[in-house]
Amino acid sequence: MSFRGPEIFKLNGGLGQTAPSDRNVFGLIVANGYEVSDTFEFGQVYRLTSIEDAEALGLSPASDANNADDTTALIWYNIDEWFRTNPDGTLYVFNGEEVATANLFAANGPANALLSASENGIRGLGIIFGFDPEPAEPYTITGGFADFVTQARSAAQTWVEARATEHIYIDVVVIEGAFAAPVLVDQKTADAPQVHITVACDHGYLDEYDEAFLRTASVGTALAAIGVRMLSESMGSVVLERYPSAARGRANYSLVDTRRGRWMKPGLSSGVLVADTTQSYRDELTDKAYGYAGSYESYPGVYFNADPTCTLVTDDFNTIHINRVWNESARMVRRALIPKMNSRVRIDSTTGRIAPATIADWDAAAKRQLDTLLAEGEISDYTFSLDPEQDVIAQGKVKTRLRIVPQGIAKEIEGEIGFTNPAQA
Repeated sequence: MSFRGPEIFKLNGGLGQTAPSDRNVFGLIVANGYEVSDTFEFGQVYRLTSIEDAEALGLSPASDANNADDTTALIWYNIDEWFRTNPDGTLYVFNGEEVATANLFAANGPANALLSASENGIRGLGIIFGFDPEPAEPYTITGGFADFVTQARSAAQTWVEARATEHIYIDVVVIEGAFAAPVLVDQKTADAPQVHITVACDHGYLDEYDEAFLRTASVGTALAAIGVRMLSESMGSVVLERYPSAARGRANYSLVDTRRGRWMKPGLSSGVLVADTTQSYRDELTDKAYGYAGSYESYPGVYFNADPTCTLVTDDFNTIHINRVWNESARMVRRALIPKMNSRVRIDSTTGRIAPATIADWDAAAKRQLDTLLAEGEISDYTFSLDPEQDVIAQGKVKTRLRIVPQGIAKEIEGEIGFTNPAQA
């Protein structure tokens, strides 16, 4: 061409800059809440990024107290706990009006409404029941809780599994363990590996409320304890790997907030203070997959015991953090391999094997995603492979394999202490 010289094209993406993390987005269902004028209405989903967003809707300690005769759903308190503990998170809230347990996960129910509003972005879900503090008939206790708790546990797991078939991965559903029975029932036999039941109850904060409120659990606090942590961290960790900017420099991440009067007297939704239980009973709570908050002897603060889900100890997915790591890996592999859909797979004309160039290309695509988890310390290592022997021409399918080495969790620590005599050395 006449004196045009080289043509220069602008490329993008070489700096490796990433968008803000979408891992700290959760949903909260209030099955039986309350309305505030025309700003916080039944049947609506609200997206909140700060406690100020909630207060702009008219939610406050007064709105909780003014509706305490009708429902135990302390909506402002649970939202405030979310942002107090997890200030960088985003919370979608569904405000329900006497939503039956059977309808929580129905096709047109609250769980799907939250998914729709968040464009399938929520990573975890919490359920507050908001029961009548003075029912005409006592609540039926089944499986260690009020019967609506055990019904919700089963429905939640079915819903999570159904969403996974659509490639929408929900890390955990945290259910309010209302009316926990004193005699514990093993939740590990429930076959619900993506469900966590919390019985953590902030008795000190609830002292001014009716006794029925001591049978509730703080779902907002439990959800926040998950969201504020890395994928591979247990919600029971005493310190955080990465602190929110407002909490940097803290020696630990205790739930206690003396100014707000939070978690000064941690209790259980059975109505009992944790301080009034025995060590063997607290061990049993953890062994049977109950989530609760308590303290270590001679160490300040209140923390969650662990992050169990309602499945057998032999199940790989018996903790929340393992579910979170697996789900994030699945999302990343899908992002890496979707561009390969209906693409050519080069075949060696002599052997019929997948050509090395194709294997290297797919391997590089997966590693570009998975190396992020490795660099962040979310996983210890991984191997991604593609069997070259598979018959792609006949089957029209390519099978890959990903194996992850997770980080460990110090669930127990043992220390040996003894004496030594230098003269005997």
